[in-house]
Amino acid sequence: MGTEPKPKPTRKVKRRREPAEEIVDYIVEIEDWDFSYWLALNTLRNALDPYHEHRQIELKGRMLRPAGLKTNRVEVSLFPSIGLEEERRKDLKPIAVGSLELYAERVGGHVGIPFDALVPVLQMLIAGRLKFVVMRGAKFRYRSARLQSYSLATKLDEDDLASLEATT
Repeated sequence: MGTEPKPKPTRKVKRRREPAEEIVDYIVEIEDWDFSYWLALNTLRNALDPYHEHRQIELKGRMLRPAGLKTNRVEVSLFPSIGLEEERRKDLKPIAVGSLELYAERVGGHVGIPFDALVPVLQMLIAGRLKFVVMRGAKFRYRSARLQSYSLATKLDEDDLASLEATT
């Protein structure tokens, strides 16, 4: 009788880790802004609210950082959301606070803000005090980037200024 071949030991397949996302600071100087409001009857069947309401602040400006994108024109839309109220957001498991999309002529951003932050943001814009949007998130991949954080500022802090000086 023949000898049976020895079974080869099974090799563990090593899974390749995804490389950590490169985090980038996106700094936008606000040049103009607009506010829009829309109210309509909610015609959905079994709607919880008889009205449908939409509010939006659109910030337009110039991308200061990162340099080297195809365009430096930026439009960031702030959308107030009741879901971001402190009591409601405790159960959320968000993957981003917003996103950026890279187009040929501009960078478009969509960011959620707590509903109660709308009035103070509008007051600061009307007074001409808000000058910068500082966003931190993933590097653009397939013309899109998820944002981990953002801030609206009257001036840049020392870290932001240092990063701007390093790129110039």
